[in-house]
Amino acid sequence: MERFNKKNLWIVLLIGALILTLFANEVGVDKFIARISNINKPLFLLVILFNFLNILTFTITWRYLIPPKIGIYRLFSFFMAGTFINNITPTFGTGGEPVKAMLLGKETGMNKAECFAGVVSQRMLNMFPFLVIGGLGVGLLFSRSEVRLETWQIIGLAFSITLAFSLFGLIVYFYMKKDKLSSFVHSIIRFLAPLIGLVKKGFDHMSYVEAVEKSIDSFHGGLRNIGRNKDAVLKATILSFMGWIFDILAIYAVFLSIGETDIHISILIITYTLSMMSSWLPLFLPGGLGIVDVTMAGLFIFGGVSAETAVVAAWLYRLVNYWLNTVLGGYYLWASLKTE
Repeated sequence: MERFNKKNLWIVLLIGALILTLFANEVGVDKFIARISNINKPLFLLVILFNFLNILTFTITWRYLIPPKIGIYRLFSFFMAGTFINNITPTFGTGGEPVKAMLLGKETGMNKAECFAGVVSQRMLNMFPFLVIGGLGVGLLFSRSEVRLETWQIIGLAFSITLAFSLFGLIVYFYMKKDKLSSFVHSIIRFLAPLIGLVKKGFDHMSYVEAVEKSIDSFHGGLRNIGRNKDAVLKATILSFMGWIFDILAIYAVFLSIGETDIHISILIITYTLSMMSSWLPLFLPGGLGIVDVTMAGLFIFGGVSAETAVVAAWLYRLVNYWLNTVLGGYYLWASLKTE
């Protein structure tokens, strides 16, 4: 757990304060506070409910992809602990995956590679429904006769979709071709060897080859075992679709809570998917903090939503999706470490 320290938390809080200041100044501080204060409280509770259902369905998805049957609450706590690490470390949203695997291994006695295979398989599986829903959003957008996109908007949309499917295709390729995954990892080690040698004198990448090969064998074997359970994979895929839908419904509930109902579902879906994909960019921001917020607000504006409404809606969504989940995840990580 030495992967983060209090400095990470201060950086997150500083970025959060800067975003709040930026958004408030964009709308006008008084108007921003008024819009936030006057939200429909019962409808905003729906945002929290849909956010919880999103996390719960992803937790159950993960449960279908690991051999031992562990209690949902324990798995939920591990999922949230990993979410906390993802949200406060600049690791492209993957820093929490080893933490999830470690906690799962301690709870079940599974080996690390098998635990990590279960974690990675859930992330892999979640990408497919995400891309399908994003594609549906694009189809709905172009089905609207009143939509007239600029050339740069079409290029940007095409680039984002191509990037997403390329990443997914690369993951599937490495899943099917263990030897290619092995070659890729070895190439990375060789590439990094000179850099590591500057820090660690006498570093010989060849001494790591055997250990890396064993880890890849165990990891890939774990993935293969998961792939053989077709019924579990099907159920997990259906739940993954539901999880993404719950998250999109959370954004829609945000708009309802601020009294805005005239927003097309295609704008919701495309804004959501592109905003989430923006967190993959190598900007070294924890949990996509800042880039997701600004991207979401900007895309809503491009979609015809007023700047005031777009900024308030994006901030309220992230208040739940990022900040509430980070606080909750921090609690569960603390509780997990306390019991060790």
